[in-house]
Amino acid sequence: MKCAGSIGYQDGYRPFVLTRRDNSAEGLVSHEENNGRMIIYPAIDLRHGRCVRLRQGNPDAETVFGDDPAQMARHWAAQGAEWLHVVNLDGALGATRAQINALHRPSTILIQHPGRPEPEAPDAELDRQLPINLVRLREIRQAVSLPIQFGGGLRTLDDIRLALELGADRVVLGTVAVENPRLVAEALKRWGAQRIVVGIDARDGKVATHGWQSLSDVDVVELGHQMHALGVRTVVYTDISRDGMLSGVNVKATARLGDVTGLRVIASGGVAGLEDIERLKAYEHYNIDGVIVGQALYTGRLDLAQAIEVSRRPLACHSAGIVPYRQGLQGPEFLLLFNLFFEQWQFPRGRLDKEEGGPACAGRKFVQETGLPIVRLHEDCQVELQYTASIRDYAIERKVTYYLAEVGPGDVRLSHENHCEARWLTADEAWELLAETAPEQLSALDAAIQFLQQHERS
Repeated sequence: MKCAGSIGYQDGYRPFVLTRRDNSAEGLVSHEENNGRMIIYPAIDLRHGRCVRLRQGNPDAETVFGDDPAQMARHWAAQGAEWLHVVNLDGALGATRAQINALHRPSTILIQHPGRPEPEAPDAELDRQLPINLVRLREIRQAVSLPIQFGGGLRTLDDIRLALELGADRVVLGTVAVENPRLVAEALKRWGAQRIVVGIDARDGKVATHGWQSLSDVDVVELGHQMHALGVRTVVYTDISRDGMLSGVNVKATARLGDVTGLRVIASGGVAGLEDIERLKAYEHYNIDGVIVGQALYTGRLDLAQAIEVSRRPLACHSAGIVPYRQGLQGPEFLLLFNLFFEQWQFPRGRLDKEEGGPACAGRKFVQETGLPIVRLHEDCQVELQYTASIRDYAIERKVTYYLAEVGPGDVRLSHENHCEARWLTADEAWELLAETAPEQLSALDAAIQFLQQHERS
């Protein structure tokens, strides 16, 4: 018997909405502005005023891509960039009160400095006093209207103020976040979480500081929790072992940081091409807010317009799963797992990989998640569910294909961190639990029951 079928919901009707709580003091973090809009940040790394890229932050492994960062900014703007990520690689900025005063002095007030033949206008004085990379930041601000995220060498409140007033829309605090969290708290108080971002650079799960030259004992997730408690809402997470290496972005660690801490995470390091953008996009609902791209753009391995097109796609997820059964004393029994993330009972399932067919994926995921063997997979009994799930305010179009499978003997060994309990249940018991927590799966159970009843009669 062929019992394949599908269930779908049209015209925006959402009979079943999955949600996950946010226990932060501010309640749910809104992602309405970025829902389906993961931001692609072209990187402009500044060293001695030039646009460069370093491999793993090594100053001796430098590639120069241009002497005019402002022109580079105009290039990325013309390609459709929505933000720019500008980095000072030359160390601490050391902002002074004289620089800030020159920035705010009216242009009509000239200053006669000893030893100079002519009075100096504020702009000329500022350019003379500023570090070259801050001059470049100012030039980039004048060249494009795009919002700018700026980081590198920010150690004091005056550094932050100067960078913001020179044109940065928000700043990234790195080493100071580890060494002086009080300064982070004060910066948040003065400028707000929309303008203050923390950079978490890591190798093997430990936080690196001082331009990646020092490795601390601080765990990445631990620092994330500390920053969230201070009021930080966005971080840039860089796997420094991958930065500039085109070795592939660390999606798993990036998603875990956003999932566990509730922070919005901007991924950085290792993007090699469009496939990395697609992989990150698939996990956007784990609070992946964007991705910084450098080497792949500058070497032509990634087209910015294509990357932006992927980032703007509606969120969608296709999974494959098993409706597991075994013969009990009172008839067939079905296995349900409790998923803490969705707070529901469900049949085992997992994300469908591109290169893998539905039955193969469903079988593999089932064995991984339960440790039980599959005796027989009924590929001719399958049900496809289509519905909209809301996770952290992200609307995700979900498609789940379930296959009926008879399971061999053994104890359930749960391997997924979100699964906390497994139960073998009669059809009526399973129906009651699904009706209470996950009614969209009832059609898969109904199809399985019908299939088994007809095979029993035949």
